[in-house]
Amino acid sequence: MSKYICKRHSGVLGRALLLEDFEVLAGKLKPWRAPELRELALEKGSGLVLGFVKGLKLSAGLIYAIRKIMSRHDLEVHWGHLLDPRRESCSPECDVIIHKKGCYQEWNGENQANRVMDFKFIECEDAIAVISCKSHAKSIDPDYPTKLRPYVKTVLLFAECCSPKQHDKLRRQARKAGYRGFWYLYTYDEYSGECEDRPEQWEGFVNTVSKIIAKPV
Repeated sequence: MSKYICKRHSGVLGRALLLEDFEVLAGKLKPWRAPELRELALEKGSGLVLGFVKGLKLSAGLIYAIRKIMSRHDLEVHWGHLLDPRRESCSPECDVIIHKKGCYQEWNGENQANRVMDFKFIECEDAIAVISCKSHAKSIDPDYPTKLRPYVKTVLLFAECCSPKQHDKLRRQARKAGYRGFWYLYTYDEYSGECEDRPEQWEGFVNTVSKIIAKPV
């Protein structure tokens, strides 16, 4: 059993159920790293699918997975902005916000059946944690945790993938910048196109999120 799984998440069956969403999400994203698509994008001088759109697919998948992790808690998770205490400014965009129930305002959330966007404005005093999502992590944004500090204390970093030779370096840089930690779905070698799932990363992320939501600020 992995050292990353906390007691509640132990057991072969429990572990498989808990990590299923991460395995499925990795499976959906890895095909877009195929060498043929990369070569075609380089030939045309632009990506075949916008990086922003693929980033939304990652953050949306992560939101769905976290909702299941915290289904026993009186919390919510959304994409949006955090409002400062005086409601005079908002934070940088937050890919994933774990927060107490409710919101100050929502855009396009009123049409529950056919909505295409569900963007929330959350009061900062209700925020528990923010998760920044990256597609292919090659470097760490050192300023993001600082920009969010007036709004929320806990910021995590989760990537779709990173180089198999860079993950230790990226983790150290993330911690130094003020992130609670750095995790990813799989490693990706740009030269060979090889992708390798990293379940221990999923476990470590789940364990950390579980600890955060068990004792919200």
